[in-house]
Amino acid sequence: MVKSYTFIEKNDFSKKGINVVSAYLSLIKKTISVKNVEDNPNYQKNDIDLVWVYKKEDKQLMISIEVKTDKYTTGNFWLETLSNEELGIPGWFVKSKAKYLFYYFTKWDSMYIMPLGITKEWFLANIKRFKESKTTTKDERGNYKHTTVGRIVPINIMMKEVSGIKLIKEISKKIKEL
Repeated sequence: MVKSYTFIEKNDFSKKGINVVSAYLSLIKKTISVKNVEDNPNYQKNDIDLVWVYKKEDKQLMISIEVKTDKYTTGNFWLETLSNEELGIPGWFVKSKAKYLFYYFTKWDSMYIMPLGITKEWFLANIKRFKESKTTTKDERGNYKHTTVGRIVPINIMMKEVSGIKLIKEISKKIKEL
């Protein structure tokens, strides 16, 4: 069965993850600012949601971040390969130019921080190992608009095979502690 969502449902849900990641980064001592750029067309085309500006020694540095929010507890990441199958438009995972992917699971209150370059390289080299999955987007009236395609990647496999991924459990609690 193909799951179906409206754009508004998906967008409202993704805001939760962006807010959690922004709050987390804002409370880190070296942070100068966290800029939400998800509505900026220059960043949208590169699938970048946040820009984190921080201080390291005497330098001011910036890191681009893509944020994904997931409510499922299947033990998998869902990595989008086509955002619109009918038009052949690449998905966020393959086209994002962000430096890092922050993947937030709402029900687990856990966040995985992945260096996107090496994670993407590993994924593309191993894509055939992972099951393809599709969802559809519908309008507010429930009419079908397009199909989104992704791969189901077990978290334990990615954690074992890709170096540099960090897991932060109970992220809401950590935000309160910082």
